[in-house]
Parts: sequence; C-alpha cells; structure tokens
Amino acid sequence: MLHAALEKSGRHIVLSLSPGPTALDKAEEVSKSAEMWRISDDFWDHWGPWQGHDWSQGLRAQFDTAARWAATFARTGRWPDADMLPLGRLGPHPGEGQARDTLFSRDEQRTMMTLWSIFRSPLVMGGDLQSSDEWTTSLLTNPEVIAVDQHSRDNHRVIADDNVAVWTARPDSGNGYYVAVFNIGDDERVIGYNWKQLGLPENSFTVRDLWDAKDLGKASSLKATLRPHASVLYRLQ
Repeated sequence: MLHAALEKSGRHIVLSLSPGPTALDKAEEVSKSAEMWRISDDFWDHWGPWQGHDWSQGLRAQFDTAARWAATFARTGRWPDADMLPLGRLGPHPGEGQARDTLFSRDEQRTMMTLWSIFRSPLVMGGDLQSSDEWTTSLLTNPEVIAVDQHSRDNHRVIADDNVAVWTARPDSGNGYYVAVFNIGDDERVIGYNWKQLGLPENSFTVRDLWDAKDLGKASSLKATLRPHASVLYRLQ
C-alpha cells in the first residue's frame, strides 16, 4: 500500500522499512516494494552481547548477518540495511540508554564504517551530527571509503573464522579490487594471505590504504598487523 501511494506521487522517493531482522527468504518479496530494509535487530554501540538487551545487535554479530545477505541478495537500487551508525554523540535522547558519546573504540568505529561500506549498506548517521568532532566527521566524509559503498560490485566475504574476516569487491569501473581486512578477535594479530587465497589474480598489485589516503607500493600478497577489532581497507590496482 505504501509502495503504491509513493508510485502515485510522481516523485522519486525512497521507501525504507524497519521490520527488525528481515528474513532472508523474504528478500525477493520486500525488494519489490522497498529500496531499503533492515537486516538485523536494533544496532547499538557495543561489540558483543549487551547485558540485559538480548534484542540489540552488536558489531561482531553484524559480520555474519551482512555476509549472509551479501551471498544471497545483490541488486542495484535495492539495499539491505545494516542499521544506523551510532557515531559521535548519541543524544540528547538516544533510542536506548543514556545520552553518551559512542562506546565504540576508534578502531571499532572505523571497522563499522569499513564493514558497512564493503557490504554496501546505506550510510545513515545515528548520532547528533551538529556536535560531531573532527574524528567523527573524518569517518563520515572520506571520499575513497564512501566510493566503496556507492560504486562497487561483487561484494562478498572470502575469509571467515573466529578471528579474521576478509571481504573483496570490484570498483564499478572494473579496474582493480577492493579488499577489507578485519581482526574480529580480541588480541593483536598478524594477518597474511596470498592473493589467490582471496580469489584474486596472482599479480603484484599497487596497494592504496583508503582510510589513510596513502599509497603503500607494490605487494605480491596481503599482510597486515591489526589491533583487536581493527581493520584496513585497500584498493588494489
């Protein structure tokens, strides 16, 4: 009914649904009417389970949720939504808990933005935008990271275990690859794979760190040392 009403308006309007965790087997049905739909319970600023809030999705759990959707549903103009980004100041009246600065560490904040971007989730700010500090603003305005969210394809997870997740994607241009590497464990970790293990050609790629806007030179394999819950986002060419 909502979809039909919006169609009759004659305007370009995005319909975003928030039914809680949309069932994967309803993807085709919901995509016929809406451009965006929530894929999880309410998402808040905690890594693992939130004591007393069993319904609240933490960042660690969102990795598996996003991967299932990426493997099952990918369509231009239809966006599974990993929920709003609880960044910066959560107030004056957050939907859950007292007004606060986000409880995510800086590493976790960057990891969240990296996962949302490589998954191509809508990027919806969930904090008080007017009180954003320089760090929060930098997360929301990095043009090379936003390009991954807005202009990539073939986005999917290629490595998954209890401590490491790796995703790859291709720029819309087809020139090169994006690689997102996550330490989802609780200890610092050296992460290394050859390109073939990630489903990429066995080339020597020029690597660019998109968060730091820094060229790292050529590499014939992936190697990154990451703090707990930290990540990197590379473009390979």
